[in-house]
Amino acid sequence: MAGHGKKFSAHAAGGEEEPEFQVAPMVDVLLVLLMFFTATTTTEVKSQIADLTLPDAQEAKDREKGQGQFLININKSGEVEAQGQKKLGEAALANLIKQDYTNVKKLDANASYRVLVRADKDLGWEKTKVVLKAAAAAGVGNVVFATTKGGKG
Repeated sequence: MAGHGKKFSAHAAGGEEEPEFQVAPMVDVLLVLLMFFTATTTTEVKSQIADLTLPDAQEAKDREKGQGQFLININKSGEVEAQGQKKLGEAALANLIKQDYTNVKKLDANASYRVLVRADKDLGWEKTKVVLKAAAAAGVGNVVFATTKGGKG
């Protein structure tokens, strides 16, 4: 029994033992954060298109948080895109808005609802008029145009 000595624990000796750093819980936390930021970033990037420059507005207001919002993009060539569908006409766009509006109102009859139009700054009135007519045909009166803060007074 020459190799067997007394085993001392840190608690028995009166001292405190060095805390261990466990890596596994830290990896779990980092992976959760990574998934959260990835999901958030892809949602924001998905709503932007490269062929679109928003107009500047001196009196632009920050985006209001609403319960129901229908996003429409109109690029430089005048193509209307909504819910992943491109080259929408007035009738097809009105049907999409009406379906979405009905679904939101089924969940909450008092929910606010709006159509958000992201149109290129060089686009003429004729191209955006299609969206306004479609929103009116769907029964939605709250139409908002996206802008960037800036502009010259």
